[in-house]
Amino acid sequence: MKLISVIIPTRNRNKYIIDLLDDLQNQVLPSNCKLEIIVVDQSDKPTVYNHCRYYHLSTTGPCQSRNYGVRKSKGEILIFLDDDARVESDFIKELVQPILESNYDASAGANCDVEGNYPLGEEQFFKMKSFNFIQTITANPNSPKSRPTIAIPGCCCAVTKKVFNEVGGFDESFDPTGAGEDRDFALNLFTSGYKMYYNHKARLFHIGASSGGSRDVGSRSFNLQVNTHKIAKKYFSDVQADALKYLILREYKSKIFKKILKPKLSIYHYKKYLSMKKELNQN
Repeated sequence: MKLISVIIPTRNRNKYIIDLLDDLQNQVLPSNCKLEIIVVDQSDKPTVYNHCRYYHLSTTGPCQSRNYGVRKSKGEILIFLDDDARVESDFIKELVQPILESNYDASAGANCDVEGNYPLGEEQFFKMKSFNFIQTITANPNSPKSRPTIAIPGCCCAVTKKVFNEVGGFDESFDPTGAGEDRDFALNLFTSGYKMYYNHKARLFHIGASSGGSRDVGSRSFNLQVNTHKIAKKYFSDVQADALKYLILREYKSKIFKKILKPKLSIYHYKKYLSMKKELNQN
């Protein structure tokens, strides 16, 4: 019997995680598999939930929560989910299928909207444009076609525990916001020679809660740019990292001039630019 461990970090999202835990009780699992559910709670006011193994941490950040959940897990396959999501009864079965049946080391599901719609069409994924090459190559397909991938979203992915431990888990320096931590993890897997697969049938209905999680501990969009530069230095050359740094600062500088007729906004973006420059220089 193969054990699958579902690990859910949560913070101040009580009403959302209760629904997700209910969904996980109604899963049609692959044959010879069983499930354990681990909730790692970083909420200000802890709430013990049913149908799971519950732990509370006083720290803040999804990387620490996930790594802690893995240390407490007993499964051979690990699944990571966000707390503000819903899943259908075949979700677990579809998500682990590439690992169980096709010899992949990790798999990604589709991060859909609340109605289950794919954010991207098939052609849209291949035409994605961004000044930030890290964001482009680590973007989850999120389209209605399965394929090998080098991207796995932290909100909706599976990996064998053996491989997770071999690459060292999630990099906790990305906390407290965790912005870009899954992109770093995916490139860590890829550069270590592990295979990943995107299964479009494993749909996660992402609610996108407006509060809780890491929304009140820092700007994810700001920290994502800082952290993609760190990722570029980690897995690519200094030349590529420096080029990305230049493009990030150019993007922030352009916002200053776009708001030049609105002094308050122009000053705000100038301060953001200076903060970004400082953070990038410290990487």
